[in-house]
Amino acid sequence: MLINFIEQAEQLIRIRSVSQDGNEEIAVYLENLMNSMGFKTTLQEVTHSMEGVSKRQLNVLGILGDPLVDGKTKKGLLLNTHVDTVSPGLFNQWTDTGRDPFKATFVDNRIYGLGSSDVKLDLLCKLKACERYRGRMLKMPVYVAGTAAAELGQIGAKFLIKSKIVNPQIALVGDASDLSIVHSHKAYALYQVTIGYNQLQRDAKGYNTKIEMKCFGKSAHGSSPQMGDNAIERMLEVMHMIKAANFQNKICAISGGESINKVPDSSLVEFFISSSSFEDFKRFFREKLAQEQVQVEFGGLGDTGKGFLPDNIMDSIDAIQACLGKIKSTTFALKNSDFNPPTSTTNLSKIMQRQGFLELFFDVCLLPDTGSTHSLDEFDRQFKAELAKTNTQFPNLILNLSRKIANPALNVSEDNQLVVAAKEIQARIGLEQKLSKKSNNSEAAQFHAAGMDAIAFGPGGIQGNSHSPNEFNLVDHLDHSVHFYDRMIERFCL
Repeated sequence: MLINFIEQAEQLIRIRSVSQDGNEEIAVYLENLMNSMGFKTTLQEVTHSMEGVSKRQLNVLGILGDPLVDGKTKKGLLLNTHVDTVSPGLFNQWTDTGRDPFKATFVDNRIYGLGSSDVKLDLLCKLKACERYRGRMLKMPVYVAGTAAAELGQIGAKFLIKSKIVNPQIALVGDASDLSIVHSHKAYALYQVTIGYNQLQRDAKGYNTKIEMKCFGKSAHGSSPQMGDNAIERMLEVMHMIKAANFQNKICAISGGESINKVPDSSLVEFFISSSSFEDFKRFFREKLAQEQVQVEFGGLGDTGKGFLPDNIMDSIDAIQACLGKIKSTTFALKNSDFNPPTSTTNLSKIMQRQGFLELFFDVCLLPDTGSTHSLDEFDRQFKAELAKTNTQFPNLILNLSRKIANPALNVSEDNQLVVAAKEIQARIGLEQKLSKKSNNSEAAQFHAAGMDAIAFGPGGIQGNSHSPNEFNLVDHLDHSVHFYDRMIERFCL
């Protein structure tokens, strides 16, 4: 079977493979597609213990050439692309797909849809490139892997490496790189800060008018927070404005964000004010708050008590962010203009409320370690030390910090043999010989850390595109990528 690119692109975007919901459907679909192309295939169940995440996480692997793997000798070319996506966010912001992020939409040179750039269609390019090598004698096998849950800490790639089901010499990892060769990128860490408290059912004591306030922003990739509009940050700012306007309130619910490594596009806070302040609050809302970005609904308390959060809960969130601010003045003050943004960054991507505590999730992207304080472990030490000081300011609260993900940076020399070969192939197919250093973390660093030559490459762009509404890829980028992978297979495997 030969790939009909448009038909398969529509199918891959249509299949929902949001990380936390599992990727079984797309993995099985790709396995069948690879089988029809003559690959030897394997579905690999990726086990994990993450709470609230589907257990149906699968790596799909196709092999051309010798399927035998020698655990002691690295051999073969791995074409790796993750097949999960972040959540689509607010459907009404997907204006170029008719408000359906799972509908591939073709306009001129663009293909719109969730995963079009990050990075489902890159895998389709790799499969298309393999068509020419079916049934041919190869000196090294070609492995095509679609990995699971990259957006949840690259657990699929980590599992693939640990399983030793493949042991390639070279890894080409899918990344929306605008057709540049990514030989260096930032490290990534995810931190969870838990604020524990006693929440008791209490009488409202005059706080008898309910306000449900929703704040909206614009999503973007967590590595480029400046490209988005953080709805959680907006909610915190508005609550400060409410406090500064002398509206006494009691908060009972806070939430925001759906995915890590993504600027959140929505948040919610539910609180109560006194009925005597109600008319003044409505006037404040009309005059001081942007109606498109902040929406409110009003309602009464009813006859039952309500579980209010501690009065200083917002102060504690401010204090946690101040901890990061202190580190920014040292660690984050260092710059490298080869990256955009040129500094390390943080992003408050998610807030979840559970019984007796709040969970805050922070994405941290650190410049590659060059012996400075940018190392993951040094940052971890600083964050824990600052939070320990903060804990003493809130005797009624318990602040706990845990690092959930720690993905290394990629830092491959420009004269590395794989980098040099990739540049030569860029020139052969008519592309600019372009290297780049990226802010987003990729699975390439996992394979490089496992002793393989690894780079990231792919069609489409990250900034202002990936993890954003109206995500798109460029048809000519996809065509160039097919030719790039074709020539890489030819270079290393024939």
